[in-house]
Amino acid sequence: MKVLFAVTHLMGAGHLVRSLALARAVNAAGGQALVLSGGRPLAHLDTAGVELLQLPPLRADGLNYRRLLDEGGEPVDEPWLARRRAAALGALHAFAPDILVTETWPFGRGSLGAEFAALVAAQRARGGRVFASIRDIPEPPSTERKRLRAETALAGFDGVLVHGDARLGPFTRYWPLSGTAAGLLHHTGYVAEPLPEPIPTEEVLVAVGGGVIGRPLLQIAARAAALSSRPWRLLAGGADAAAFGATLPGPALAEPARADYRARLAGAACSVSLAGYNTVADLLQCATPAVLVPMAEGGEREQALRGQALAGSGFAVLQIGALTPERLAAAVEDAIAAGPRHDGGIVLDGAAASARILLGPQTG
Repeated sequence: MKVLFAVTHLMGAGHLVRSLALARAVNAAGGQALVLSGGRPLAHLDTAGVELLQLPPLRADGLNYRRLLDEGGEPVDEPWLARRRAAALGALHAFAPDILVTETWPFGRGSLGAEFAALVAAQRARGGRVFASIRDIPEPPSTERKRLRAETALAGFDGVLVHGDARLGPFTRYWPLSGTAAGLLHHTGYVAEPLPEPIPTEEVLVAVGGGVIGRPLLQIAARAAALSSRPWRLLAGGADAAAFGATLPGPALAEPARADYRARLAGAACSVSLAGYNTVADLLQCATPAVLVPMAEGGEREQALRGQALAGSGFAVLQIGALTPERLAAAVEDAIAAGPRHDGGIVLDGAAASARILLGPQTG
C-alpha cells in the first residue's frame, strides 16, 4: 500500500522530522512511503530509509507565514505557486498513492491552502483515501471563520492523526470540532523515533531547532553560561546559524544545529530548549533534566500550551519574557539537582500506531 506524505516546513524542521518518522514506520509495516517535501532542504536531518521528493522550496518571511519566500529569499507570486502546485500534482499522479496524508493542513498552512486542496481533490478523484497529520497541540484557531474553514475541508478526509496522548489534553481542547469532525480524530501517541546511543557530555545543551526562532533564548543562555561552572553548548538554527553563533559571547560553545543532537541530548547534564513538538518527544524518551522555555514570538500559543500540559511531568517551564541569565542558570542547577525525570507512561509509539491506522490489517 502506497502512502504519500505532503509536508512543507516553513520555519523550523519539526514538521519534516515528524513526516520522515511516519514514513519510516509505514515502510517498516510493509507499506511504501514517499515524502513530498516543500520546505528548504536541511543538511542536518537524517533522511535514510525514506524516499523524499523535493518540491521548489519555500520558507516563511520570519514569523510571517502569509509572506512566502523562495530559496533565494525572494517573495513568490501566484504564477510561481501555480507551477509548484502543478509539480505537486504531477508527483501525486506519478506515485499513485492509496493514501494521501496532508501534514498540518487544514488546521494550518493556510498560505498553501490551494496546493493542499488541489492534492486532496486529485486524490479523491482517483478514489484514494485522505488523512491529515497534526501535532499534539495545534495553534488554536484565531477566528471562528478559520475554525469553520478547516472543518469544511475535513469533509473530504477519512481521518485525522493527532500525534499526542489524549491524557495530556484532547485535541478538541485546543481546536473545537463538531461531533462529525471530532469523530475523525485518532490520538496516536507521540511520534518519537528511538534515541541513538547517548553521547555522555555533562554539558548543558541549549537548542532551538532548525529555524531562526528562539534566538533570544540563545542570547540569554550565552550569558547564563558565564555564571555556571559547567560547559554549555548552544545550537543555532537557520541558514546563517554559524554567523549568528559567532555573535554570542563565551565561554559557551556556539555552533549550527548538529546531526548528533539527539545523542547529545540523551547524554547531557541538562537540556534547555523551546517547547517544540520534536524536542519534547525526544525528551520524553530520556531522563535528561530539562528546562523548557516556550516560544512566544508572533503571539503563538502552541508551545506555551504544551509547556503547561507537561509541567507536571518533571519539566521546569520558564517564560521568555521574564527570563534573565541568572534565572536560567539557577533553573538549570535546580533541574539537575532534582534528578532524572520520568515520563509517567505517556504514549510514545505514535509512528507505529499511525502506520497501523493508515495501513489497516496488513500491519498485523
